[in-house]
Amino acid sequence: MTQHQALVPQHSTLSLEIESIASGGDGIAHSEGLVVFTPRTAVGDRIIASVRVKGRLARGVIERIESNGPDRTTPECAHYVNDNCGGCQLQHITIAAQRDAKRKIISDSLRRIGKRDVSPPEIHAGANAWRYRRKLTLALRRDGSGSGGRWIAGLHAFDDPAKVFSLNDCPISDERLMLVWRELLAAQAHFPSAIQLRGAVRMLADSGNRAAFVLEGGRDWNSHEAFFAAVPSLDALWWMPENGARRLLGDRRTNSEPGASFAQVNPAIAAKLESFVIDSVMAHAPASAVDGYAGAGDVAVALAARGVRVVAIELDAEAAAWAASRLPAGSRTVTARVEDAIRNTLPADVVILNPPRTGVDARVTAALANAAPAVRAIVYVSCDPATLARDIARLPNWQIARLTAFDMFPQTAHVETVCELVPVMA
Repeated sequence: MTQHQALVPQHSTLSLEIESIASGGDGIAHSEGLVVFTPRTAVGDRIIASVRVKGRLARGVIERIESNGPDRTTPECAHYVNDNCGGCQLQHITIAAQRDAKRKIISDSLRRIGKRDVSPPEIHAGANAWRYRRKLTLALRRDGSGSGGRWIAGLHAFDDPAKVFSLNDCPISDERLMLVWRELLAAQAHFPSAIQLRGAVRMLADSGNRAAFVLEGGRDWNSHEAFFAAVPSLDALWWMPENGARRLLGDRRTNSEPGASFAQVNPAIAAKLESFVIDSVMAHAPASAVDGYAGAGDVAVALAARGVRVVAIELDAEAAAWAASRLPAGSRTVTARVEDAIRNTLPADVVILNPPRTGVDARVTAALANAAPAVRAIVYVSCDPATLARDIARLPNWQIARLTAFDMFPQTAHVETVCELVPVMA
């Protein structure tokens, strides 16, 4: 038994002062050798918390706040307060303090995991901290027992992941998204037979109130045509049946813009980030570039228009086809996993990496670890500081030339980071 375990029982009540914000949004405090993580706290809060100890770490639950820290504010969303909505983590903290916390989360992760000593980066933000989301994914559950109850659409509670509450409004989401979700629920008689489903609505670019919908779950959906007809706001409908592949069931689009593939949820900040990435790449005067995890190919197309020969790698076939249709001769797409294709696309003057939250596969960093001087720079766009730091630790022959943050997700603990890496000079 360690000393702190002897001093602090496994279940305790402690007086804590919150010192910082962790990567998931919890407040961090120290007490008698323990590091205590407590959700919905702000720096400077003095709280009484019930604590559950596990090793040197502990999880706290607020019993009462004795005094508020200077960064605490009143959340705007009723669901955040009344339903413990887990969609946001930082609504109780001022937006300035949220952004300062995110800057520190990035530098702390790179120092602790990546072994790179960096200062908190500059952070770019948009004018709107609310109503910025253009995509919203909700859980669909039967309200009541059996298969005869009405469907509700909502999010999970942060302190009870099994619980789904009925969402009336999401103040960080575009109001048009909420209107589409209400249309969808009005057509619930045509949902596939199931106990639970999952749906994602995405507003289509430059299309006013037009949207795409991806529904996951169920085994048979014989009424999908009636459903599509009953939701006039939808331009495209996909279904991913239980244990099956995604398929397009309805399409009113006038072009082939992907509607089911990944897209940034905050278009204003996404545009700023995209311009920043393009400028970062062009600063190295490349003749060639690899765009890994290229999505629909917007960055690749912009670089090709500037005379760069681009290979865009994207696993999603629909997104890769859309990128290929817009790339000029001399550039191309590869429909594959980046880790399977990266070696065959090198050398290139600059490599762009924009992976999902899990970061890049170790085979990607292995291919790039000794790729200099043929590769002049790596521009890594990350949505998770921890996996960014892990991947940079795998690149000891590369140094951080510039680190910049983008507040893509206000009110949440998530942050986008652009890390520009150049070869270590001998």
